[in-house]
Parts: sequence; C-alpha cells; structure tokens
Amino acid sequence: MIEKNKKILNSLFYALIASIGGLLFGYHTAAISGALHFISQEFDLSIISKQVLVSFILIGAILGSYLGGYLADIFGRKKTFFYALIALFLGTFIFIITKNKIVLFSSRALIGFAIGIFSTVVPIYIAEISDPKYRGRLVSINQLFLVCGILLSNIFAYFFLKTENWQAIFLIGLIFAFIMLILLFFIPESPSFLANQNKLDEAAQILKKVRFDIEKSEIFQKENHKKVKISQLFSKNVKAAFLVGITLNIFRQITGINIVTYYAPSLFLTSGVITSHSAMLFASLISIVNIFASLISIWLIDKLGRRPLIIFSTLSMTICLLFLSFSFLLNPHNLPIYIMISLMGFTSSFAIGLGSVSWLINSEIYPMNIRGKAAGISTFVNWISNYLVATSFLSLIDIFGKSNTFFFFSIICFLALIFSIKKVPETKGKSFLEIQKFFKK
Repeated sequence: MIEKNKKILNSLFYALIASIGGLLFGYHTAAISGALHFISQEFDLSIISKQVLVSFILIGAILGSYLGGYLADIFGRKKTFFYALIALFLGTFIFIITKNKIVLFSSRALIGFAIGIFSTVVPIYIAEISDPKYRGRLVSINQLFLVCGILLSNIFAYFFLKTENWQAIFLIGLIFAFIMLILLFFIPESPSFLANQNKLDEAAQILKKVRFDIEKSEIFQKENHKKVKISQLFSKNVKAAFLVGITLNIFRQITGINIVTYYAPSLFLTSGVITSHSAMLFASLISIVNIFASLISIWLIDKLGRRPLIIFSTLSMTICLLFLSFSFLLNPHNLPIYIMISLMGFTSSFAIGLGSVSWLINSEIYPMNIRGKAAGISTFVNWISNYLVATSFLSLIDIFGKSNTFFFFSIICFLALIFSIKKVPETKGKSFLEIQKFFKK
C-alpha cells in the first residue's frame, strides 16, 4: 500500500508541475479581456485593431501548437517546456514595455506561441507519466489549472485596473512561469519519449515510479519504436483515432467557450452593467463556477468514464445557449442576471465534459512514436477554430444580433452531442495499447 501511494503521489507531483503550463495558458489567454479597454485607449486602437490584438495570441498559438508536437518528439517533452517558458518571458516583457503597435501585436503572438506549445505538450506529458487507472484525473488537472488561470487574470484585472495599470496584470503572470521554470528541474522526462530514443532502461526506471503494472506499457512494444512519417496519420490503423481527435478539438472551440473567455465582460457591459469593474466581477464569478465544475470533472472522469461526461456536457451546453439566445430575444429588465445564469451553466457544462475530455482523449489515442506530431496537429486545428470564432464573433453579433448568434452556437453544440454519441470511444482504465487495438479494429 505504501508503494502504491508513493507512485500515485509521484504522478500527482509531476502532473501538478506540468499543469502550471495550463495555468499560464488560461491566464495569458484571458488577461487581455480585462486590459483591452485601457490598452486600446493608450494605443488608440480601432474596433478592428482590438480584434486583431485579441486574435494575435491565437495566431501565435496556432504555430506553437503545431511545432510543439514536433519539438516534443524531437527534443523531449521536458525540454519543450523550457523553450515555451523562454518564449513566454520574452514575449511578455516586450508586450508591457513597447510603445509601438506592430511590436505590441508581434509580442502578443510570441506569448501565443508559448501557450500553443503548452496546450499540445502538457496533456501528452501527464498522460505518459500516469497509470491508466488515474490518467483521466491527472490529465484533467490541466483543465482545472487552465480555468484557475482565467480566474486569477480576472481577479488581478479587477484590482489593477482601478489604477489603469494594465501592464501589472501580465507581469504577475511571469511569477507562475518562474515557479514552473524552477520546478521543471524536479520532474523526469516522459518514459515514452525516452523509449523512442532507445533509452529503455531509463524509461523503465521512470515507469516504476508511476505505474502499477509496467509490463503492459507501450514502451516494450517494438512496433512503437519504428520511425514514422506524418503520412502515417492517415494509415488504416491511425486514421480513425486522428479523425476523432481533430473533430473533438474543432467542437471544443466552435461551440463558443472562448466567447466567454474573451468577451464576457463586453457582453455584460452591453446588457446594462454600468462599469468595467462590475463586468470583471461578473466574469470572475463565472470563472469560480468553472473551477468547481472542473473539480467535479476530475472526481468523475475515472469513475463514470469519458463518454457519459462528454454526452452530458454537450447536451447541457446546448440547453444553456438556447436559454441565452431567448434571453437576448426577450430582453427582460434584469437581463444581466439571465446572462450570468446562462454563462455559468454553459461554462460549467463545458468544464465537466467537453473541456476536460477533449484534451484527455487527444493525449490517449495515438501510438507512442507519432503521439507528439498527431496531438500537435489536432491542437493546431483547435487553435485555428479558436481563431475563427474569436475574430468573427463581434461581426456575427453585428450582422445577426446576439439572439441569433447564440442560437447558431447552440446548434453547433447539438452537433457535438451527436458526434460524441456516435464516435467518441470509452478509454477509461485502458492502457495505451488497448486503446490503439480498439482503433485498429
């Protein structure tokens, strides 16, 4: 029992350190929502320029997520974390000191590049250092830290914006990056990466610290050590898994979750909330509910499984967006309360299922020797979808109105529900080898 608990604690410790990357992901993605008003005043940004500034982090993340998978397969998961942190430090410092618009946008893209790497590599690393029995919970810590990062950015924005000191919001984010940088020296490299480098003995030693039954590990399968080309993703054995991973990542974004992350304060301001500080307070309350929902997901994901959570999630998201659509249509006197209820329900439903399960599934379903590249491309598609939603949302509102726009997103949530019922497999408690055998069939 002591040995078992030690292995669980080892995995938890490694997962917590890697998940700081998820916290940085959430923090820097959401920080712009509170600071945007004051940045636009300082740099005299138009509506189009504000959308571009918000979207530039996504352009960087698109590139970072794609290259992150390659870097993780070439240099290792741990070294790739270091590269991402260096990019984050550099991008943030330039962002807060520059007085030039072009440099402002470019540095925001560099921050996005780091975030894109984290979004690809963190779930992979945690999945590879976890025992199958606890893999769902441990990978879901990344989603929990992500929403904690969003909440922290909202809290700091609420306090610092009273003095219009938007630079401090981003500077504080570097404290968490520095903590991760130090703690990385205390975690091992992924055993799957080491096995790919033919360092089987070293990989086995790490597995003994975190797994109960290492004989079932993928690292001992010779076929997983073969070098593969990117075209392998479309082979008969991998294609089904790849399509599931990509589609889940698309639905993760086009169902509208980042509308809440980027534009929740703006929605409240246009619905009758008087001050930006009040809007940030409402947004913070939504993030708190999101955190509790993520904790529920961690508790249930290895008990109930992936499929029940994602089916419940997409169904609830559909209902919440329909409620929001009709709220804007009827425009009641206390509209901000209806918006609050809708967004709390929507974000908590997302966190319980689609938010956590999509990252987890994407880290579980690919063969060892192509996992980084496959997860990188799937996450790349995730960020492209994110970019399209973020850059089109205000235009959709302007053309179709709030009610019709959110009705449209509710239809997309319903399509995600149908896909989840028909195509998403149950991976609870299964080893990587068992999951791959399922897709080969």
